[in-house]
Amino acid sequence: MILRRLTKHVKDQNWFAVGLDFLIVVLGVFIGLQVQQWAGERERRATESAYTARLHEEVVELQALRRPIIDYRKRWSAGLETLTAGLYGETDRAITSEECLSVALASVVTNPTDDLATLIELQESGGLSRIRDQEVLAALRGLLLTRARARDSREGVAVSVRDVFDRYPALIRIRPVDRSRLTDPHGQPDSDAFPNFECDGAAMRTDRAFLNDLEWTRLVLGQHLEDNAIVDRSLANLHRVLDETLGLSHEASTP
Repeated sequence: MILRRLTKHVKDQNWFAVGLDFLIVVLGVFIGLQVQQWAGERERRATESAYTARLHEEVVELQALRRPIIDYRKRWSAGLETLTAGLYGETDRAITSEECLSVALASVVTNPTDDLATLIELQESGGLSRIRDQEVLAALRGLLLTRARARDSREGVAVSVRDVFDRYPALIRIRPVDRSRLTDPHGQPDSDAFPNFECDGAAMRTDRAFLNDLEWTRLVLGQHLEDNAIVDRSLANLHRVLDETLGLSHEASTP
């Protein structure tokens, strides 16, 4: 219709009408493109908001999942510290059950999971560009970098740690737990769910190979804890940024 009218105006040499029709066409195209752009931007913002909300939910769940595992590793590390002091210091002091448990389990240095399903989805689809919020994007990149560092270190830690429980069966003995008496045999273990270990403190003090392996394991476990601490700090930072972006607040801070 516009084309027929424009043709007629040209034949009639009605240049004002031609110009007016041309302006109407240009404005129509411009408005159409602008509306399309607005719709695309609105959709992008909705998608980014959905991703941000999902990331927040998964970060909260991941922190809760990692926390008890890290706490146990810290517990073993503290036990090794007091055990070492006891072996090199008070020669007549008996090895406590907590210290014996710590040395027996100190070689367990598998990293707790550090994956976020939404972050995996964004990486695989090239969708990190959908996150326009620079603080969120920086926090995600920080997590990726620290996570990569921890994963690289994990291999070195795994091959370096000394399993003293396996190497020195005469010094560390085990009594199995009766799992039928546990309230939740498949849940996170509490103190009563761990095996009972017995350590021969007098023999440990005179076994130089054991003492060397114990000290090495203590150092490696410390590196393992620091590797996971940097991931935890990155997760905490991402959690904080997501809280601010979503306008959320918590009565108690999440580590």
